[in-house]
Amino acid sequence: MIPNLQKEGETYPISPGPTSRDWGGLTRAKGLKCTLNREYFPGMEAEGTTPVPLVIYGVPFHNVTFGEAVDWVVARVRSGRPATIATANLDFVTQAWNDPELQRILIDADLVLADGFPIVKLAPFFGQKLKGRVTGSDLTPMLAERAAKEGISLYGLGGADGVAEKAMRILKERHPELKIAGTFSPEFAPLLEMNHPEILRELSEAKPDILFVALGSPKQEKFISMHVRSWNIPVAMGVGASLDFITGEQKRAPVWMRNAHLEWLWRICSDPKRLFGRYFKNLCFLFSATRQLTAIHFMPDKPVAFRPLDERDVAHLNPLGIYVEKFQPLANETNAHELLRRITADARGKTILLDIHAVPWLNSLELGTLLEIDKLCRRSGHRLILYAPRPKVGKLLETCRLADYFITATRLDEIEEIVGKFTCRTGGGTQYEKGALTIDLPIEFTAATLPGFERDADLIRRELKAQGLLKSLEVNAARLDFIDSAGLGYLISLKKAAQIEGISMSIANLPPKPRRTFEIARVDKVLLHA
Repeated sequence: MIPNLQKEGETYPISPGPTSRDWGGLTRAKGLKCTLNREYFPGMEAEGTTPVPLVIYGVPFHNVTFGEAVDWVVARVRSGRPATIATANLDFVTQAWNDPELQRILIDADLVLADGFPIVKLAPFFGQKLKGRVTGSDLTPMLAERAAKEGISLYGLGGADGVAEKAMRILKERHPELKIAGTFSPEFAPLLEMNHPEILRELSEAKPDILFVALGSPKQEKFISMHVRSWNIPVAMGVGASLDFITGEQKRAPVWMRNAHLEWLWRICSDPKRLFGRYFKNLCFLFSATRQLTAIHFMPDKPVAFRPLDERDVAHLNPLGIYVEKFQPLANETNAHELLRRITADARGKTILLDIHAVPWLNSLELGTLLEIDKLCRRSGHRLILYAPRPKVGKLLETCRLADYFITATRLDEIEEIVGKFTCRTGGGTQYEKGALTIDLPIEFTAATLPGFERDADLIRRELKAQGLLKSLEVNAARLDFIDSAGLGYLISLKKAAQIEGISMSIANLPPKPRRTFEIARVDKVLLHA
């Protein structure tokens, strides 16, 4: 399909897109009833539709109630496809502005719940209202109650020694029919120093339907992100202190304080040494970020200098694997889903170019829709390009830490150059010369891209070592744009292997953005210094 790019000043009606098509495949998840799987865009579930997320302060939140969240979890367990749930509050948002990995985890999560009153209260400033606060500490026991009725099993991971076991026992006492797959409290250690094989072995043997991970934020979210693609657990959810609340290790605020949105005050008073600094930092972030976004909202709307695309340009780009779509303001969620369905059907496996020059502002629904399109592109190894965004829109994306997710262009030759460069930079590779092996990291080095890369790189390294040819190893990070904890974990294991084998290893040409992730994980001194 080649969209009809209309002239400046005209309206662009959204044509209805095709509905998702039935593949006719059946999936059985651990003895549960079979459910029809459908071809879906990320977020379009087999039973019902997940709302397009609303992006607030650069973090997506799905607009659901407690009941809808519970129903979503049950449907996902039945589908058998691994999913992640994050219950994000203001502290998550504060951290995400400084931690690119955490923001990516929240963007890629299958369901992000608004577990903070400030997020719910300020949502209308960004666009639509949120239906309400969905707290992880309330959702956890609700899921246990529903799981008992549905024959779904639970597993508690993390917490202090014995807390997970006690919490699961209490839930079992409340709901005798509840299936407890197991519990495990690993010894405390930084994420990259945990005994991951032992934990994964325990989970593999238990085969739970729902995994509650209580390792603290953002450690629990990063742990889930590292392993969700490799384990066979339908739903994994970071629950923070929820298990402690169930056991009584920590006391929740009285109901009247929760209803008055004063639970934060109760928590500060209960543990001021640990929480006062966090809440103060979050409050400073809230005022600063709101001030910045308010200033951008009231900026004069200036046009951008760009070369308009006509139908001949679109006809030229289409054979190059570039799908062109004119983006326009979305009146409601129905419009957003129609756009997603159309792009899913017509642009699969292509670079997507959205002409956005006529859009003066992006509300929370429109930002969420763009992030969903970007996820589709990244999963197929392609990119989303925004054509001619106005300065005001560009400033919004930059301030919300979203500019890295959208490449921008204003000319036809610029589009072709971007696609050509990205195609060349996508994969990694290896070169060997005179005893020195160079491993080129791909543009994204994550849990999703790691398996094939690790297999090929390790095979070459071991063969050279076995032949006595390998003297030094250099990891070239010049192409690297994003790395997560799984990628960092691989580099640490590679460093240890090199030390054991008596081979020198170095990391060269590390750009500033991924270097920030090294620093946050506190592995920069280990990996970047001899």
